[in-house]
Amino acid sequence: MNIIIPQNIYATFFALSLPDSQKEKIMVKESSLIVQELEKNKDDIGFIPSFDLLRHPEIYISKKIAISFDGLLSNSYLYFMPEQNNLDKILLHGDITSNDLLLTKILFPEQYGVEPEIALDTQAIDFENNNYLIVGIENDIHPITNNGISFSDHVAELIDYPYVNFVLASYNKESLVEFEENLTNLNEQINKNLQEYLGKLKLEAKLNDLIVDNISSVYFDFTKNEKEALDELLKLPYYHGITEDLVEVKFA
Repeated sequence: MNIIIPQNIYATFFALSLPDSQKEKIMVKESSLIVQELEKNKDDIGFIPSFDLLRHPEIYISKKIAISFDGLLSNSYLYFMPEQNNLDKILLHGDITSNDLLLTKILFPEQYGVEPEIALDTQAIDFENNNYLIVGIENDIHPITNNGISFSDHVAELIDYPYVNFVLASYNKESLVEFEENLTNLNEQINKNLQEYLGKLKLEAKLNDLIVDNISSVYFDFTKNEKEALDELLKLPYYHGITEDLVEVKFA
């Protein structure tokens, strides 16, 4: 059994919190490909973007573990071009997921009253001439502590709940239940060992401080509040006419 995680800071914190015997099973993949990996081996488990449940409602998810945000920390950050009068276009850059694509289409009409063109981008970053949503590990090298705006904070404001970005999933219910059985109080464990984990990541000092000051806005334990949050989040594409049906989540 493999444990597949996306390449981002918060999934890394989760991986570092695992027993040594489990760390050996970690695989890192692009977020958008993790469901495909789980399909190849139904016993594997992995963190998938929560909106992947829209296309894969048959997959089981954990009752105990997820990665959720409600504040300045986020896996995705918005960067707006200086001195612009009209928000015409946003480039999606980095480890793009279904969440980033669909929520960008939903968020801007709701909160800004505009419908910018959304385009995927693989070119060199040009903050002076483009607006961006940058996703995943690339935010480690860009100045989020200067002008990056937490995408998660906007989503949480929209639904009045934390933003459940990633859920722990598997096609094998028993595999998932067995894995999570001994994992409890992840928030407490990660907070306790945060300095040790950050030492392994070797992040830029300002980003390091931002995480230390705001780690309480990241949730690894999947409580009743996050379950309600996921339910509200998954309704958004239906209410906005993007999907035709509401999704019923299958918990392990």
